Amino acid sequence: MDVRILELKRRARDLAVARAQSAFSLECAEELTYARDLFFDHPLVLRLQGDALGFLNEACGLGVEHGKRVAMDAAALVLAEPSGLSTDERRRLAVLAEMAGLLHDSLRHEDGHAEKGADLCLRILRGYAITPEERLWIAGAVAGHEDGGPQLEDASESARLLAGAVHDADVFRFGPDIFGTILWEFCECDEWPLSRIAAAFPEGVQRAKSLSGGFRTEGGRRYGPSLLAEGLSLAEDYVRMLGQALAATTEKNA
Repeated sequence: MDVRILELKRRARDLAVARAQSAFSLECAEELTYARDLFFDHPLVLRLQGDALGFLNEACGLGVEHGKRVAMDAAALVLAEPSGLSTDERRRLAVLAEMAGLLHDSLRHEDGHAEKGADLCLRILRGYAITPEERLWIAGAVAGHEDGGPQLEDASESARLLAGAVHDADVFRFGPDIFGTILWEFCECDEWPLSRIAAAFPEGVQRAKSLSGGFRTEGGRRYGPSLLAEGLSLAEDYVRMLGQALAATTEKNA
């Protein structure tokens, strides 16, 4: 790989790591810790990690790391959300949120991936120790995780909260993650040259800007805009670094 891209990738990740902790990570620390424990300890989530690994580990997919982050943030949003659900109900829903988060992009590179992913959920989750209703909630969350997907206005509070949390946790990734991690994974997959990365970068910036008003949970509306703003702030540094690298190349070839 181009050594300039490797250096840009390292510097981008350093910038992301050096940023201050977000309000979400600070104010929802207890919920995030609980969600992290679920991800690494709960038998249903552990089983699903094994069953879903083949779908998440595609060479050009968003991958296991993306699914893990969406899963844990979705569970934390469920736990933090004011609702009429009991503590036990929210904790059960947090488990389902992690399962939906893991599966939401399992067919990412197929047309209509959200709805196809929902059908895949129904197949994978047969035989799991969840109710038929819970299986449908997970499938509904996967089907509706993108803007423009099917909504659940007439569904139960649990189904709506689950779907909203998975959607919002996925949008959270367009904060610092998209510029510090995900963009570079796509670059490596497609072996983009530096000029192609620089040309594509503004597309990610515009996408992040377009998402700030579409959060579906109270936690998403509270924390999402600031996460997207953090990502956009980092993007300014990335744009400058890309420009410097391109300019240096032009001067060298002149």
